[in-house]
Amino acid sequence: MNGASSWWDGYDRTPLRIGICVIVALQWLLETTQLAAQSRDLAHYRSGGMLAQTMVRIPGAAWLLLALACVGLVAIARDRRPVQWGASTLAVLALASAWQTQVFGSPSRNAFFPGAVLLGWTLGQAWAGERGTQPRAVRERFAEWGALACLAAAYVGSCASKLIATAGGWASGTQVRALVVRQQAVADWGWLLQLRAAVVESPALGSAAAITTLVIEGGGVLLLLGPRLRTAWALAIIGLHTAILALCTMPYLEPMLLLGLLALPWPRLLRRARVPATHDPVPWPPRTLAALITGVVLAWWLAPLGWRG
Repeated sequence: MNGASSWWDGYDRTPLRIGICVIVALQWLLETTQLAAQSRDLAHYRSGGMLAQTMVRIPGAAWLLLALACVGLVAIARDRRPVQWGASTLAVLALASAWQTQVFGSPSRNAFFPGAVLLGWTLGQAWAGERGTQPRAVRERFAEWGALACLAAAYVGSCASKLIATAGGWASGTQVRALVVRQQAVADWGWLLQLRAAVVESPALGSAAAITTLVIEGGGVLLLLGPRLRTAWALAIIGLHTAILALCTMPYLEPMLLLGLLALPWPRLLRRARVPATHDPVPWPPRTLAALITGVVLAWWLAPLGWRG
């Protein structure tokens, strides 16, 4: 299998398309709830710039933006004018993000990954459209590639920013150790507290953790080099997020869900036989599709919301 191949070749990508839209909608439901509350609490959150001062005067503005975004996400999930609806939805979410940045002081990192994947999906559809009218299976293969490319770019960019901002000093592990000290553990388990203490007290262990982070993030480009390597590296990134969550209670559930959705071999896991990519896409049984969507929703809602407070 080459880099352009996918576990989804030969299968209907409807679960992939709907899964992305569900993750984006759920993340922005949370962001909207926080934005609406923060915009009213000017004692703790600054009023921000002109955009924030304008939007706060519009009753229910945050929820109106969410409603507009959800209309677009439903259209994308139904594969109705995906490029036009993708562009308009991204514009609405960009407006909400700019407002949130002015109110809170920084953009949401949790919302970045779903937005990047939606951007990639839209760009892939647009790229396919430039080559004339294409069947949905072809358009969505381009869309999947675009989504993977944006997700990979996010991790490579994260690695590059660490190296550039610290002039290579990140590898020393000092910042990792300081981060562990400032944050709380996810639980009071003895082994976890001992691990945290070891990272903080040992420069060598802290440096090893920092270098491992750089390698895994910088290796995000491997998400583009074939389905088997994509799955292996996605699991490595998920493992990195899990370790960060345990040590520092910094949840990045959204990219973990997106990695699982885009990189795991769901067609092989949930179907007994693989259909060659040259054949028409195989429609997914409604029950399987419903189970996948339900799994995404439950995984998101089971995360303690206090982590994102």
